[in-house]
Amino acid sequence: MTDLFEPTATRGQGDEREHLDCFFYSEAEAADRLGIHRTTLRTLALAGKSPVEPVHVTEHRRLYRRIDIHRLAGLDT
Repeated sequence: MTDLFEPTATRGQGDEREHLDCFFYSEAEAADRLGIHRTTLRTLALAGKSPVEPVHVTEHRRLYRRIDIHRLAGLDT
């Protein structure tokens, strides 16, 4: 059983990533659901012309909100 008061530093990084996965898609996952290539989505995002606004995690890593991708792709949430 996980202690809820356990400091985050001792928790596995996978715990945080699993939590984010329920709200966000990686660039590759988002592109796949939109039916475009990952490079196309990245190019559009870097030019500020992405069909959905990315969340910049680092300079080279972007995540996309699942709800935005589902709305644009016409998927049920």
